Amino acid sequence: MKITYISHATLLIEVDNIRIITDPWVTGSSYCDQWHIFPKPLSPGLINDADFVLYSHGHEDHLHAESLSLINKTAKVFYPYSWFDGAVEFFNSMGFYQFKEVLNEQCVQLSDKVKVTYLSNNLDNIMVIESEDTVLVNINDALHSASAKMIAYFIEKLNKRWPKIDYVFSSYGGASYFPNTVHFQNKNDHEIAEVREEFFLDNFCKIVNGLSPKIAVPFASDFVLLDDNQRWINHTKFPRNKIPETFAKKYPTNTAQVIESYPDDFFERKTFYRKSTYHAIAQDLVDRIDEDYKEEIKRKRAVSYLSATDLQNCFEKVKKHITQKQYIIPAPIRKSIKFSIKIVDALRNNILTVDFRGDDVNFAISDKQPENIDLSIELKSTTILYSIDNEWGGDAIIIGYGAEIFVHNEEVIKLEIENYCVRLLSRYPNTKEHLKRSPIRTARYLWSDSTKRNNLLYRALGQQEKIINYLDPVLTDRNIWLTKDKCEVCKACNL
Repeated sequence: MKITYISHATLLIEVDNIRIITDPWVTGSSYCDQWHIFPKPLSPGLINDADFVLYSHGHEDHLHAESLSLINKTAKVFYPYSWFDGAVEFFNSMGFYQFKEVLNEQCVQLSDKVKVTYLSNNLDNIMVIESEDTVLVNINDALHSASAKMIAYFIEKLNKRWPKIDYVFSSYGGASYFPNTVHFQNKNDHEIAEVREEFFLDNFCKIVNGLSPKIAVPFASDFVLLDDNQRWINHTKFPRNKIPETFAKKYPTNTAQVIESYPDDFFERKTFYRKSTYHAIAQDLVDRIDEDYKEEIKRKRAVSYLSATDLQNCFEKVKKHITQKQYIIPAPIRKSIKFSIKIVDALRNNILTVDFRGDDVNFAISDKQPENIDLSIELKSTTILYSIDNEWGGDAIIIGYGAEIFVHNEEVIKLEIENYCVRLLSRYPNTKEHLKRSPIRTARYLWSDSTKRNNLLYRALGQQEKIINYLDPVLTDRNIWLTKDKCEVCKACNL
């Protein structure tokens, strides 16, 4: 088995005369031009002649339409089965007709000697690829933000089924707008962002220690932000060249070899071949952003402002969406909320105030931020329209750093009002509607996923202590990340 690291979560696996590509993203940007691949792939054309394309999940930095269009249409595509439909139609529209949705824990034979097994953690999936003498566990985004119980659960499951693992590839850094783009008085954004990255890296190390592979590779965190007000986030990521020594200090008796790998490096017969030119500049890699993305940064700074008519149309669409979507906020909380939305690519009358404090929701448009609001959200018109026009468009804000949020009082944090307001500007699939529309599909999905099935049963029986959280509860605790200092957050995260 030969494994070439192409970029981000994209690998080329050559074994038994077949070429397997995972999660291809090799060109263009993701999440409404928020995320850009970094470091850039040196050989993006390696994806073109794939025999198989394996997808772990549907987030845009993994399921990337522009990159998919570069692959020959004879490739067989595998995608995890879920409770929502539409995957068949999407891949067919892209010209791929050899397509299969893979159920949780289903094993699929790719050739006489090669097979892949999917293991679902909610919407994310671990992919285990086996040949005769090699086991590769591609964790990507499925575990590094999971709860400690969930990580332990999957480590036990993987070790029981695959007691000897050769490779583990896992993400080690964080997506999601929270807490990086949420601002509150006295919050040190830079320090808190660094702690968050250390938290994810600590989980990476726990995973590697628990699975004890021969080789472990941190990957799937290869992106940067180019907007001037967010570029500071690029400097908070944990340096990849320090990950091997960090793991060795945390787990000195573990024999797993953690390898700093970059595009064009490859592994063959459990041996690492250090071929990437990025190794020579690894210490100063982040300094290449200006050079590598010179034209993209220039375009971002050349803002094209909306006309008054286009801004009005934007606000009308947003007002209609909020009015229809307000039911997602519990009434007692909703009736205490007043917040504003600022469209940053408009010059005048670009602030929409949303006031739920009366009997009905009221809207007002102005040039200045109103007084007595709970929070303000600033974002581009393209981002907010994408978020409300597309079923999974909210990822552009929630994963893709598409908005800056300014919290004005502590009550907002206690009641998670910021979270509700962000979700108010999205249009995620409605689970109940899908249950009614596709009951057989949903039943099949639940039947294949014992974790989700058991969690639903425990919730129905009121046995909350038995539920295994998909996300670590610490990650979603607004009070910890927005009101505590670095030392307090580290303590809460057991760092």
